[in-house]
Amino acid sequence: MNDKKYQVFISSTYTDLAEERKKILDVLFMADCIPAGMEAFVAADTEQFEVIKKVIDLCDYYVVIIGKRYGSVHPDTGKSYTEMEYDYAIELGIPVLVFAIDDNVKLASDKTEADEDKKDKLKKFRTKAMTNRLASIWASTEDLTGKLAISIMKAKTEIKRPGWQRAVDFDEASLRREIMTLKSENEQLANDLKAAREEISSLTEQNNIAFENQEIKIEYHYYEDHRTRYGSVTTDLKEIFKVIATEMMDVSITENSIEETIKTKFYSGDYSVYLNDSQFVKKILNQFRALNLIKSSWSKDNKKLFWGLTSKGCKVRDDLILIRN
Repeated sequence: MNDKKYQVFISSTYTDLAEERKKILDVLFMADCIPAGMEAFVAADTEQFEVIKKVIDLCDYYVVIIGKRYGSVHPDTGKSYTEMEYDYAIELGIPVLVFAIDDNVKLASDKTEADEDKKDKLKKFRTKAMTNRLASIWASTEDLTGKLAISIMKAKTEIKRPGWQRAVDFDEASLRREIMTLKSENEQLANDLKAAREEISSLTEQNNIAFENQEIKIEYHYYEDHRTRYGSVTTDLKEIFKVIATEMMDVSITENSIEETIKTKFYSGDYSVYLNDSQFVKKILNQFRALNLIKSSWSKDNKKLFWGLTSKGCKVRDDLILIRN
């Protein structure tokens, strides 16, 4: 004997199909199913849709009733909430049962779409949904409920789903294994939390950075009147880091960008300058990486190496540039 009950999400536009949904509820209860979706989710907004997605996650089957209204449209996606629910169920691989009203059925004006843009979207949604294997056309409420009853029983037989059953039906060994798994996961989370707290604690402590008193000479050359001119600027690693880190506000940048930043900051002349040491920027970056202030990442899309701040680097940067009372 199968004591499982299957949760079924009912999706449709609201006011125009209220009577049909009431009848559908009765059919699902008689088929030992647990209806979900329905009047509990009347409001249409982004926050509500996130709640609806969590309900769909727990459902065994998804039923969409398509009438002649498209429904409220999400401002970001341009889709109705009904179509978004349908797409989400398809994405999860939940068996979908589609019931679309016959185009020849005449309905009152308040049950039909007047907006031309929505009419077009409804037509496209209907065409997409009707490609589903479990799709039917209905012409009346009685026709709809009859076809739904047959389809849901067929789906339960042909498409096995987890369903819901009373907790007493689970064997004790399975419950013990699940408890041990949850205990292990809890211990791992506790260790992760401890590590995170230690990292936060280290970031709030004063950072004694070794580069503070190390002087650096930036030697460069430029061309003037067909002659090569040479020059240099003396600074320290702390100033160089402050310049670079300020450019890394929530972004990663390339080595070339870092070199241009250094030249722009420490040279104020009118000519394009070139660093005498072609490896100068690499040496600086290596020093900062050794101090755990910066990190690199390779971009497959751009085929370039990007440099950004570590958590420690962000803290040191803020200590250097924030204006304090």
